[in-house]
Amino acid sequence: MILRRVIKHVKNQEWTAIAIDFLIVVVGVFVGLQVNTWNEARVQAQTARVYIERIREDLAANQEDLEQRALYFTQTRDHGLAALAALDQPPETLGEAFLIDVYQASQILPRTFGRDTYDEILSVGAVNAITDVSVRKLLANFYRGIEAPLAVVAQSVPYREIVRENLPYPAQVAIRDGCAEVSIINSAGEPLISLPDDCDIDLDPNEIAPSVSALIDADIRGPLVRRISDLDNKILLSRRVIGRVKALDSHLEEQQQ
Repeated sequence: MILRRVIKHVKNQEWTAIAIDFLIVVVGVFVGLQVNTWNEARVQAQTARVYIERIREDLAANQEDLEQRALYFTQTRDHGLAALAALDQPPETLGEAFLIDVYQASQILPRTFGRDTYDEILSVGAVNAITDVSVRKLLANFYRGIEAPLAVVAQSVPYREIVRENLPYPAQVAIRDGCAEVSIINSAGEPLISLPDDCDIDLDPNEIAPSVSALIDADIRGPLVRRISDLDNKILLSRRVIGRVKALDSHLEEQQQ
């Protein structure tokens, strides 16, 4: 329509009208570009808000998981310390409690740190959707910085294999049945696992002394000390990562305000 009008004005040599039409076209194109730019910025800002909200949800779930892990490692270490103290007692005085402590000290909690949202951001190339460079750098440093401590938290030491190889199978079955882990599903659908405070095992009394002897003969003291040290480190690093999670979440919360 505008084009037909411009042609008509040219034919009639109506230069003022032509200038006005040209101005209308330029202004229209400019306004269209500005609206498109504004709309893209609005969509990008909304995308960033959604990603930040999802990352904060991941952080909240990870914090709950790490706190549960720290508790689990503390329970496991307590069993390890009790088993280590029992090794200083005469073997003939050791019984079911010793077997339980030795076995429970070998328990592990294989879990992964949830970073689904951040991995999604990287995989779809949406990093630039978060326009604040300081936030992007903070996220990158956070996820890169927790890799090493989480690797230590996830590692396993030889003690577990030594116990599982040397403790007679009937004793292991009795402990697994009588001292099963306690699992609670949280609001995010994740299991929160802990060890029972007390447990009784149904082990044939004739199996107790041979089981104690098998562990003594396996010379578990050294590996047990290493295991306790490993658990100390896991507890420390879990709490350290929790501190970093809280700091990052606090910063992201400030950015949303």
